[in-house]
Amino acid sequence: MFKKILTFLAILALVLTLIACDKDPEQPKPLPSVDGSAEPGKTEPKPEPSESEKPQVPDPEPGVPAPEGWPKDIPTPVSGEILGGGWIQRIFYTTDIVYKQADIDAYGDRLESYGFKKQKDHKYGKDWPDAQVYSNGQWDVIVAEENDVFDYSYVNFYPLFDVVEDGYDGQPEGWPETGDFGG
Repeated sequence: MFKKILTFLAILALVLTLIACDKDPEQPKPLPSVDGSAEPGKTEPKPEPSESEKPQVPDPEPGVPAPEGWPKDIPTPVSGEILGGGWIQRIFYTTDIVYKQADIDAYGDRLESYGFKKQKDHKYGKDWPDAQVYSNGQWDVIVAEENDVFDYSYVNFYPLFDVVEDGYDGQPEGWPETGDFGG
């Protein structure tokens, strides 16, 4: 019995040695292409990234000064006049802003340069039918011009709690800890 165990261990050691010797530390050389035109060491250049794959470059313009409480994660518009703002029952931040449709479009482009994406279908249509909504996964930004429903222009910011992990009590930076929450 002892001889069988020693024989088995010797065979196992031999097999493992042969396997270890068989491994080549160098990577295998790639096979030449069918037409033979490929030269070693040369690869095809990577294709240019599409518009959707290009990294976002935030708009370098400084934007108008933000009122107190404006979420730090959200850029301010470059044009228009912000008349103030505040948190409404710790649900969302709202601000009245003086701007026209061209300013709204420019602000939408600015938001997109910061990684926000325009939402075609959104849950705010009933309350704000003429609004444009942008989202970055942490915030929904609603922008709208004066219209039949509202006699002023506005921007609203809704934090999306279900996906937000950082900040005060799990809310995004800019969420007020204390103070006037409005309404």
